Amino acid sequence: MDRESELRKLETYLKLRLSGTKTFVLVYGLRRVGKSSVVDKFLESRIGFRIDCSSMVSGGDFFCGVYSALSEIGADRAVLDRYHGLYERPLDDDLKMLEYAFRLLNDAASRFDYLVVAFDELHGFIENFSRLRDERLDIARAKLLWKLRDLIQRTNNNIFIIVITSAGFLFEEYGKADEAFLALFHRLEIKPLNREPSILLAKKLMDSAGIGYTQEASEKLAELSGGIPRIIGLLVGLLVGYDRATSNIVVEKIKDALVRGEFDEFFESYINFVADFSKWDKTTILRVLRCVAEKKKPKEISNLTRLKYNTVLNILTSLRKMGVLTKKNEITYPLLAEWLLAGKHPPMGRRRIDLLMQALGIAFESYIRELLREVRREVIIEGEELFFGTASKLTIKPIDDVRVEGKTDFVAHQVDCTNIVGEIKLGLITKPDIKRLVERARKYQDARVIAIAKEADPLAIAEAVRQGVIIISHEGVKQLAKKLGKPPIL
Repeated sequence: MDRESELRKLETYLKLRLSGTKTFVLVYGLRRVGKSSVVDKFLESRIGFRIDCSSMVSGGDFFCGVYSALSEIGADRAVLDRYHGLYERPLDDDLKMLEYAFRLLNDAASRFDYLVVAFDELHGFIENFSRLRDERLDIARAKLLWKLRDLIQRTNNNIFIIVITSAGFLFEEYGKADEAFLALFHRLEIKPLNREPSILLAKKLMDSAGIGYTQEASEKLAELSGGIPRIIGLLVGLLVGYDRATSNIVVEKIKDALVRGEFDEFFESYINFVADFSKWDKTTILRVLRCVAEKKKPKEISNLTRLKYNTVLNILTSLRKMGVLTKKNEITYPLLAEWLLAGKHPPMGRRRIDLLMQALGIAFESYIRELLREVRREVIIEGEELFFGTASKLTIKPIDDVRVEGKTDFVAHQVDCTNIVGEIKLGLITKPDIKRLVERARKYQDARVIAIAKEADPLAIAEAVRQGVIIISHEGVKQLAKKLGKPPIL
């Protein structure tokens, strides 16, 4: 979805390579953003393959991965037979096996017009290999990077190499080996989808799953996914079975899924990934990220976690460098913040569920408007305690349109052509609030005026009775939600 520009760039780089230049590409971006999918799409009509290097630990593993991939695309049998002994019994000399892997690539490529070779999550192989050597990690890593650089440079001109990584930050350390290795590559960042493509992808997935939806629902999916295609897919999966998904249903299903732990595997693997390439342990990273999700400042994080202030600053810097946090110290994955708030990760400030609902972007005003849109039949809520003495019951006819107009919180159009004009207050409603609401409602003919508030002062109640305004308490909203079969958020 919306990756035409990236595909065109890969095509341009391939043409440059085949013209005789030493052109190779480093494709990088957040985990699950779609890097491998872009490369797979590029490979669909081309000769080549993608190898997952994330779990490789030795030169023998690397050689066997190349051999298997060449076998699957139908490389010349005579070439493969020459190297079959090494496939069956790899040598203990890891760097020698790397040489044989690239020699095999060169021999096989000579029988093709060209060959595209994508090494996916190559950082995994580099780090695994380096950690398992008897020498110091930085020395082992440098040796491997210099070797790979040399072998890649000396590949046949008809071999186009793509390196894919979620850990591009590893090559930003700018040790000499890292800098030299990185200098080989043009860089192509795969960014999260923008808002409109995210909405379109959400709609396509819901259409394919037979889920009805509102425009607001698709927009909420796009917003909470952060433009990560994989997360959009996970979120849509929560809605399967709904005839008509609304934004409130999206939020409620995500909230329930987060509390039940349905995203644990996804984000646990992400935190493990971060911890693997950080000098900070997983528990420390989780504690700091939880504070960030709670909007804490560095000094507050230091107090809550009992980490030194400078240590907190170093951790935040490291997380920004790794792409976990933005430059403003906000969590890059929007849903990760909600996952941290929903889980049992210390420290905690306000009630976790309150923070979660706030993070999910539930505005009381939008909830009320969405609730009114669900009125498809006549609904009656009654009980004097629900209206602060301004009425004993309220009858709402089926509503076919709800909109915001100017400073008026909502205008709900009923099928009998009358309007309900309303004001929404999270806390106390006052006499001036009632007066302003009545003034705004005057331009609507056949309109009833209501206010929704948690509390009402006596003067506001008296003014409401005088002006014919009904004040509905939050308990009244709960009753309306219950009658509509919708979850309350109050």
